[in-house]
Amino acid sequence: MSGSAQEAVELHLAETGTELRTAVEAAQYAQLVSHDELGSPAEERAASRFVEGFAACVEAWDGQPEAARRQALAGLSRHLEALEALGLFVHWGAVRRTLSTIEQGRVALPLALLTIGRNPAPSTIVMLPSELRVDADTAGARH
Repeated sequence: MSGSAQEAVELHLAETGTELRTAVEAAQYAQLVSHDELGSPAEERAASRFVEGFAACVEAWDGQPEAARRQALAGLSRHLEALEALGLFVHWGAVRRTLSTIEQGRVALPLALLTIGRNPAPSTIVMLPSELRVDADTAGARH
């Protein structure tokens, strides 16, 4: 992905899966997931399980009754606890961004942002281009 002017975006610490509801809803359209360098196989497994759990929650979200959604978010809480036990924390945000694609041209969509790192602060700032171009070879990739 490449982009234009950078904009500061505030991400919030996710302490429970319930706090990720807005990110799950935004991820129905687009998402960016990044993580710090992971130092052990246990950290890699926990991060991978969280990302897979988040993706499964996003995939199953539409058409689910509210009880099933709450249960899926509770599952994310367990993944967050596993990460925290290893000193890793998830920060999240949801913004609206213009994405430029070859297939659809320019379209404004919600975008979920997730980071996994060692920062336990209640919030953090990331820099994000105000417009993103998605290339065919990076579409679907998680960074």
